[in-house]
Amino acid sequence: MKDINIVIEICGSAGEGTISAGEILSRFMSGQGFEIMSFDSYPAEIRGFGKCVAHTRISSRPIYSPGKLADVLIALNDGHSISQLFALKPGGILIYDSQPLKPHEEDRSVLGQKAPGTTAYGIPLTQLAQKAAGNTRGRNMVALGAVAALFSMDRDGFTGAIQNRYAKKKQIVIDSNVNSFLEGFDWTLENIEKEDGYTFKEVVPEPGREKLIINGNQLTARAALDAGLKFYAGYPITPATKIMEILSRELPKVGGTLLQTEDEISAIAAVVGAGYGGVRSMTATSGPGFALMTEFTGLSVMAEVPAVIVNSQRGGPSTGIPTKTEQSDFEAAVMGGTGDCPRVVLAPTDTASCYDATVLGLYLAEKYQTLVVILLDFFLSNSIKNIDVPAKPPKEMLDANIAPDPGELKDYKRYRLTPEGISPRAIPGTPGGMFFATGLEHDERGRPNYSDKGHLAMTEKRYRKHQSLLREAPKPDILEFKEGRADMGVISWGSSAGAAREAVMAAQEQGIAAASFSSMILSPFPEEELKSFAAKCKKILVPELNYSGQFAGFASGVLQRPVERLNLITGRPMASEDILEKIREME
Repeated sequence: MKDINIVIEICGSAGEGTISAGEILSRFMSGQGFEIMSFDSYPAEIRGFGKCVAHTRISSRPIYSPGKLADVLIALNDGHSISQLFALKPGGILIYDSQPLKPHEEDRSVLGQKAPGTTAYGIPLTQLAQKAAGNTRGRNMVALGAVAALFSMDRDGFTGAIQNRYAKKKQIVIDSNVNSFLEGFDWTLENIEKEDGYTFKEVVPEPGREKLIINGNQLTARAALDAGLKFYAGYPITPATKIMEILSRELPKVGGTLLQTEDEISAIAAVVGAGYGGVRSMTATSGPGFALMTEFTGLSVMAEVPAVIVNSQRGGPSTGIPTKTEQSDFEAAVMGGTGDCPRVVLAPTDTASCYDATVLGLYLAEKYQTLVVILLDFFLSNSIKNIDVPAKPPKEMLDANIAPDPGELKDYKRYRLTPEGISPRAIPGTPGGMFFATGLEHDERGRPNYSDKGHLAMTEKRYRKHQSLLREAPKPDILEFKEGRADMGVISWGSSAGAAREAVMAAQEQGIAAASFSSMILSPFPEEELKSFAAKCKKILVPELNYSGQFAGFASGVLQRPVERLNLITGRPMASEDILEKIREME
C-alpha cells in the first residue's frame, strides 16, 4: 500500500475564502479516511484585509503535529503569499493565479519571488471563477478543483463535501461554489502537465471507526456539557470566546445558565459564587483575563470552593498577540497569586485530551474543593483534528461532592482536618450545615484564626489534599527507548507534546536513542515519575513556546540537574522538525 504525508497551505487575504477552503479540504480528506490536522492563522482585527493562512496536514499514517513547512502553497493573494514563501519546502509546489485582474509588477508577483527548484502551476483562478459564477468570489473553489485534479483526489466526493459545507445557503450559492470547483478541476486536467510526485491515487488509508472532526474549543464545550456543567460565566476574549458561544446555545438546553459578565473579574466571582452554592461552574479566558482573576483564584483555594478556569494562552504579555499561539502562562497558572496557593493545573497535549482534561477538571474541582486551571493555547483551541468519538464520562465523575454524614452535622466543622485533606462539604441549605466562609485564614468551623499553629494546620491541609489528588491523575505519557536507557530524553507539556513525541519517533527511526515524557497534570506534578524517567537519560531537552523556558526551569528544579532548552516564540505551533534538529545537535 502506498503512503502519503503532505502539507497544503492556502494563503489569501481576509474575505477571499481562505479559511473556508481549508476547512472543506480537511473535512473531505478526513471523510476519505485520512488523518488530518489543520491550523489557521488570521488577523487579530474583526474586520480587515490582513493575511490568512489555512494550513492542513494530510497523512495515511497517524500524525501528532501539523508539520512545519508546506509541500504545497496555494496563492490566492500574491502580496500575502510572497511573505508566506518562507514556509514552502525547498522544491515545493506553488499554485498561483496565472491571469489576475491586473498584471503584477515583477516584485509583487509570487511567481517572480519563488525559490529556484519550486514547481509552479499557473491556473487562471480569476478567469475560471468569473466563467463559473459571473464573479470572482469562487477563486478559492477553483483552486481546490486544481488541487483535486493535480493530486488525483475523488472529484465527485469533493463536490459532495462542498455541497455539505454550503448546505444551509441558497441553491445559487451552492451551485456557484460547485461550478467553480469543477471549472478548476476540468481545466487543470486538460491543460496542466504534472511535474511533481504527489498523488492520492492508489493510496488507501486503513479503515477506522467513525471520526469526529473538531477543534479544542468545541471539544472543551462538549466535554463540559457531558460532565454536568450547569453554570458558565464569562467575558469574550480571543481565543476562548468560541467556548462561550457554544455554551450560550447548548447550556440552556440542559437546564444550565450562562452569564456574560462585564469583565473577567465578575466572571470568576460568579463562578466561585455558583461553586459555593453546589453548582458545577466554569469560565474560559486568555492571559489578560486570567491576570484579572487572580484575587478570586485565591478565594477559591482559601474557602475551598470548586472553580474551573480554562485559560487558552496566546502571545503576551498584556494584550500581546491575540491570534498567535504561545505557552507563556505556565508560571502564572501554577504559581501565580498571593501566599501559598495550591491549585490543580491540567494541560491537554492534543485535541482529544481537551475533552479528558475538561471532564477531569470539573470532577477534581468538585471532589477536592479547589481551583482547577486548564491550560489550552491558541493552537489547541483552533486547530482541527479528526479523532475517535470520546466516550462519555462515567456516572461516578458526575457527582463527586463528599457530603457530611448526618452525625457530622450536629457539630459541623466545614474545614475539619482529615488524613487526605478533604473536608465533607455541606451545600448551603443543608439543615444543620451552616458555616463561615471567607477569604480569611480560619479554624475548622470557618471562623477567622490568625494563630501560627492554625495557619500551619490549614496550609498543610490544603497541600495534603492536592497530593492525595495525584492518585487519580492520569499517568504521564512516556515513549521509552526500546533498550530502556536513552541518550536523549525530551520532556514536554501542553500542545508541544505531540511534536516532541513525533520528533522522538523520527529520531528512533534514525538510530538515535531517544525517549519522550509528557504529563497532562502540571500541578500537583508527578515528580517521582519524572525523576524515574530522567534517571534513564543522559541528556534532557525541554521544548516549549515561550522565551524564558518556564517549564524548563521548573523541571530543572525537580530534577536537580541542568536541562537543555528549546524556546520558540514564532506565534506558530511547535514543529517536530525543530525538535528533531535540536536532538541531532545535542548528540
